[in-house]
Amino acid sequence: MPLKEEHKTFLLRVLLPLHKAKSLSVYHPQLAYCVVQFLDKDSSLTEPVVHSLLKYWPKVHSPKEVMFLNELEEILDVMESNEFKKVMVPMFHQIARCVASPHFQVAERALYYWNNEYVMTQINENASVILPIMFPALYKNSKNHWNKTITVI
Repeated sequence: MPLKEEHKTFLLRVLLPLHKAKSLSVYHPQLAYCVVQFLDKDSSLTEPVVHSLLKYWPKVHSPKEVMFLNELEEILDVMESNEFKKVMVPMFHQIARCVASPHFQVAERALYYWNNEYVMTQINENASVILPIMFPALYKNSKNHWNKTITVI
């Protein structure tokens, strides 16, 4: 059964702005689950959802950034290939920023995307676009990150 227009509006105008709240950690698992359920039901919502997440992406709050990375990976797991192509450039610019983060948990979580088979399949299929975005951050971290676990991963 297709989603009603008011449900799509609810997602975009009510649920997604909840990512801005300082108390996000209290309800984030449930919120991420809801967002993924919407995308599972209607893949055409992928582009506005990913753009909203990138818009609300935390700049200096690393635990919240890790939550966003977790949610983004859940979204990637249900994302269709044609929808992936629409959002891959801004999404991988953000992932590259996370890989280059001085906070080791953010960098480590972003690097773990390479353990996800579906993400790797999408990267392989779109390597000519994604690798130029990711390579500088990966190279920089392999040489200069202060945390040795990041340089080894």
